[in-house]
Amino acid sequence: MDKYAIIKIGPAQYKVHEGDNLTVRKQDDGVSADVLLYSDGKEVVLGAPMVENAHVYLKVVEHKRGEKIAVSRFKSKSRYRKTKGYRDELTVLHVEKIEFGEKKQGDQKEPKATEKEIKEEKKELIAQRMTTKSAKPRKEVEKIKKGSK
Repeated sequence: MDKYAIIKIGPAQYKVHEGDNLTVRKQDDGVSADVLLYSDGKEVVLGAPMVENAHVYLKVVEHKRGEKIAVSRFKSKSRYRKTKGYRDELTVLHVEKIEFGEKKQGDQKEPKATEKEIKEEKKELIAQRMTTKSAKPRKEVEKIKKGSK
């Protein structure tokens, strides 16, 4: 058997394999997929509602428009006929990789600075300001002073 996953993108769910191309509704910003089910061929992991350590890496291939759908209105005996067309905005995605397990060290975000570290940085910038000869305050020091009030 092959590795596959069932993912949720927006309101729709899709079954994807590695190397597949997938056509979904238009995705303006980055595509994020929630993994609902993961299978490596031997065992199946079902999420409640998401699988915690499963990741599907998607790449945007192109944005395109779907086939035209004709919508017609007709009223008999009054010569009333209207026809309009509609085309969906679509995004084609490529499934690069399906993984199960912890994310790599490079993928993790850096922790935010603590309040103590921020206060120390403010003190250092103010000390630098006091030692300089320029009469105009630096933008960095102004931003810090405004944020501390």
